[in-house]
Amino acid sequence: MIQYSDDGDVWRTYKGPGGEAKAFPGNTDGNTVVTNLFDTPIIARYIRIKPTRWRDRISLRLELYGCKYTPESISFKGNSMVVMDVSRFPITSLRDHIRFRFRTTFPDAMLMYGRGTQGDILSLQLVQNRMVLSLNLGSKLMTSISVGSLLDDNAWHDVEIRREQRNVTFLVDRVRIDDVILDDFKRLDLNQEVYIGGVPNRQPGMKARANFTGCMENLFINGTAIIPEMRDADDYYSSYYKRPKYTMINTNPTCPFGDSSDLTLTFLKREAHLRYPAVEDLRSVNVSLEFRSYEGKGVLIYHKFTTSGYFKLYLDEGKVKVDISAAQTPGKVVLDNFDVSYSDGLWHKVMFTIAKNSMELTVDDVPMKTVRIISISSGKNFLIGGGVYGTSGFLGCMRRISVVGFMQRPKYEEISDMKGVVLAACQIMDRCNPNPCEHHGRCKQNSHEFFCDCTGTGYSGAVCHTSLNPISCAAYGIQNPGSKRAEVYIDVDGSGPLVPFPVTCEFYNDGKVLSSLSHKHEKMTTVDGFERRGSYVQNIIYDSGMEQIEIFVNRSSKCRQRIHYECLKAKLFNSPSSEDEDFQPFTWWVSRNNQPMDYWGGSLPGSRKCECGLMGTCVTNKWCNCDAGLESWLFDSGELTVKEHLPVRQLRIGDTGSPLDGKKARYTLGPLVCEGDNIFDNVVTFRRADATIKLPRFDMGHSGDIYFEFKTTSRDGCLIHAKGPMDYMKVSIEGGMQLQFQYQAGSGPMSVSVETAYVLNDDLWHTVVVERNRKESRMIIDGGRKAVMKEPAGPVRAIYLDSDFVVGATVDYRDGFVGCIRALVLNGELQDLRGRAESGMYGVHAGCVGKCQSNPCLNNGTCHEGYSSYECDCRWTAFKGPICADEIGIKMLTDTMVKYVIPGTYKSTIAEKIRVGFTTTNPRGFLMGLHSNITGEYLTLAISNSGHLKVTFDFGFERHEKVYGKRTFHEGQNHDVKLYRSESGRQLTMQVDNYEPITWNFDVKGSADAQFNNIQYVYIGKNETMAEGFVGCISRVEFDDIYPLKFYFQQDRPTTVIAESTSTIFEDYCGIEPIRYPEEETETRPPPEVSEEVLMEMYSDNSAVLGGVLGIIFLALLCMGFLIGRYMARHKGDYQTHEADGADSAPDADWAVQNSTTGHQVKKNMEMYI
Repeated sequence: MIQYSDDGDVWRTYKGPGGEAKAFPGNTDGNTVVTNLFDTPIIARYIRIKPTRWRDRISLRLELYGCKYTPESISFKGNSMVVMDVSRFPITSLRDHIRFRFRTTFPDAMLMYGRGTQGDILSLQLVQNRMVLSLNLGSKLMTSISVGSLLDDNAWHDVEIRREQRNVTFLVDRVRIDDVILDDFKRLDLNQEVYIGGVPNRQPGMKARANFTGCMENLFINGTAIIPEMRDADDYYSSYYKRPKYTMINTNPTCPFGDSSDLTLTFLKREAHLRYPAVEDLRSVNVSLEFRSYEGKGVLIYHKFTTSGYFKLYLDEGKVKVDISAAQTPGKVVLDNFDVSYSDGLWHKVMFTIAKNSMELTVDDVPMKTVRIISISSGKNFLIGGGVYGTSGFLGCMRRISVVGFMQRPKYEEISDMKGVVLAACQIMDRCNPNPCEHHGRCKQNSHEFFCDCTGTGYSGAVCHTSLNPISCAAYGIQNPGSKRAEVYIDVDGSGPLVPFPVTCEFYNDGKVLSSLSHKHEKMTTVDGFERRGSYVQNIIYDSGMEQIEIFVNRSSKCRQRIHYECLKAKLFNSPSSEDEDFQPFTWWVSRNNQPMDYWGGSLPGSRKCECGLMGTCVTNKWCNCDAGLESWLFDSGELTVKEHLPVRQLRIGDTGSPLDGKKARYTLGPLVCEGDNIFDNVVTFRRADATIKLPRFDMGHSGDIYFEFKTTSRDGCLIHAKGPMDYMKVSIEGGMQLQFQYQAGSGPMSVSVETAYVLNDDLWHTVVVERNRKESRMIIDGGRKAVMKEPAGPVRAIYLDSDFVVGATVDYRDGFVGCIRALVLNGELQDLRGRAESGMYGVHAGCVGKCQSNPCLNNGTCHEGYSSYECDCRWTAFKGPICADEIGIKMLTDTMVKYVIPGTYKSTIAEKIRVGFTTTNPRGFLMGLHSNITGEYLTLAISNSGHLKVTFDFGFERHEKVYGKRTFHEGQNHDVKLYRSESGRQLTMQVDNYEPITWNFDVKGSADAQFNNIQYVYIGKNETMAEGFVGCISRVEFDDIYPLKFYFQQDRPTTVIAESTSTIFEDYCGIEPIRYPEEETETRPPPEVSEEVLMEMYSDNSAVLGGVLGIIFLALLCMGFLIGRYMARHKGDYQTHEADGADSAPDADWAVQNSTTGHQVKKNMEMYI
């Protein structure tokens, strides 16, 4: 940041257009030169640089460019003015530029006023120490712009006005406001007098009631230096050069209002105060001062009498009060005559006089006199601003302090704390200007901070930033489940500038949500006496502005609006008309884009027809019923459904004749009804932990908010991330129960965390609102749980982010999020995540589609979503394996039995679910049975002697035996049997494999008990009473939630399951191979896209390195070429061998050598040892 000063003691901070301290960007390396230009030049003798961000250590190289400043001043005394006579040479301009400096101690004054004969007005005035510019370009509309505050502090202030036709820019001390003049004219015409510093009488558009008292410096109007010209010009000069004639009244060419002319002081600490000497033993005391403060409490003047007693002039809750205690006066006297708060930051004048039996308190020239028996004698000192035990000191500014009959400059020994008092300047800050409270919130402040009153704004938060209204009807339905119909206000841009508007929300059981927007013309309206085509004009006024409606319609999946027209001899379209003819209807409607439309409700654009013409059902061969012109009431009605044309903005009706010819028409236009909300349809799935969506840079600045919804099953992951050279912001889920918002804005890392009492990785949607403003940062989860972090004291810095706004992981693809994100809204603007995903992105898919959505877990296994993967929980199945498809079976011999004892309270059922898989070649055998020794009730499933399936049971009412006789089951194939009861035990169903199930119904009397009571045992293969059991393989055994074979073969086998056999019992899959899905194709991150400019920059930056590498490669190639050349050029020739001839048929090598005719000469009688 940059501060500047005229004297090296009083410093002012350079402010940005929004009134905040501006941070200038610097270099990010050791070589780059960064140039910053001031929009409005700084006029100062001293410059101070305050670094806010650095790396490792603070270092800086700086050059300042400027020029010598030559002040041209003029002062005004309240009865002064300068008159510019422009009647002979009028000011006629399409663009204007005015700039000057001024200083004053008065809060209200007229600085400049000009007027033309056509009603043009230019007015610049101080109103309650704020600068107000009023412009009128010749119409009846006046445009007023207000900027600045505390401008009556006798410090120099810079003013600049730029006008380009109807666009105007107004700057005071570099705080900027841009506006558009309320007018259709573009030229400013001033052809009468232009007054500077005051006006002779009351003028139109004036708010200030006093002329200017103070100084102006370097006044320029459209490039002309006015002060030198008005000082040096005469009548001849003005006439010859066609310049205005100047008349100066009571002006002064110098500026006598110096910094210390009114002895202004600023109290920065409550402990700081002044101790002025007093004249002792006086029988009356008169004190006065002027003060300004934003604090409601503080001592102004305290004086202790020589005799016992004192008086204390102070502020209490903003009111000016006096406490008096004196000898011979019983108790304490309190003067509380002004029921007005004076802690408003304006200058207020206070005077207090106390004498024998008399007291008078005057505030802002309003006296309040009190008569009471009192006698005083003045003491030694006056305490100014504090120093009174038990009473808060004063914070603010004082001037024109008089305690001994005149103003006096404080001496250093009279100041208690030099660091707590600033001389010759008022340095309190108006924190409410520009208004930091958004959406017309009311700003209040004290000496340290501001507060926003958001009552009645529809917004909440420290700066009234977050909307209290839902963003749509769909959002309202999520917040209020179970609602059927509601009249609500919705805020389509959330925290944006658009105001909320009322709609009617309707919610249906199938999830459909309808939103209806009404208007003021829904009742039946009769039109008569408008013969000319389109002569009746009805503008449709909706309950919202058109900008909000466009967002509302564009976000909806579809919209409709019903239009109904009744006619009596009045034609509608005057159909039919061919395409090569101009379409000349009598009546039409206008779309939201102000286009006349050529179709009616129920028809299609461009058809020039009504619904009956499109369907061929009109009463005549015309294309609309009303075009028949019959002497009876007809109608054309239908719904307009083309979303891009809605809503209807205007209706134009004609051919309704006169009141005497019998022609009439009636119409109704229904509300705009829209369905769907693409905010919540804008959803994507992150299936890879390093997958991201990159959005453009998000300027969070001093105030910004983020809204989104997520659902996941992961405990940790970064949801959004962005960073700058030093700053960053990050939202992440931690440990499954905590959401964290981390950021840095130049003052160290800050963190806001919300810990929930429930898990956030429960695969349900959770809403997140993150907001950071000048006062605090906060995060809200699911509309209820909230955490707030106050910003540290001092200037609040903006978060500077220059990277992409990354969703799904960090900017370097770490700590990724796996799950779904939808409805991402940044500062009220919806981000199109789905559109980016549909264009094809690594690891990101449109919609919220998990791995479990395809039901990969078989046999009723429970799928646990992981989005990048899934897990199957097979606990409640008779299977195992990664997808619950692996058989758990047992090889059964004639003596093999598996018995499961049902633990605890015996099981009783009225509807059983039984499943058994088997394969056998034996035409008989016991598959499974349930038995109760207590009641004698049982159920058995077996293969009969004929090879059919047979179920036998007795549940207490009678014994039944049912045979599945469609086919035999002992052919060695795998079979799957499902058996279940329903209808309170009256119905038994058996299904084998994929064949049609067979159902048996039983006549169970009302008094009979069809319940299977006290089931104790489950048998597989045989029971204790059988000599021979089932031979084959049994698998997938299931009785309700009991899986005996699975229990038996699990690692920690329960004692309730027993298996008996003379042979070894082992797990078998019964010849059924496990099912496996083909492996998915693994996604790989594509290489980063690097533009040609970046590549060229990389090559240019590394040209020396590339040159060195290429040189080394070239030398290596030369060396390789030399070596290859030597090898290829070595000596080549024929040579004679001495191989052994005649030894072709030798049985071994020794024999060949010894018996050859040539070769080595070896003695025949020599033995060889090898």
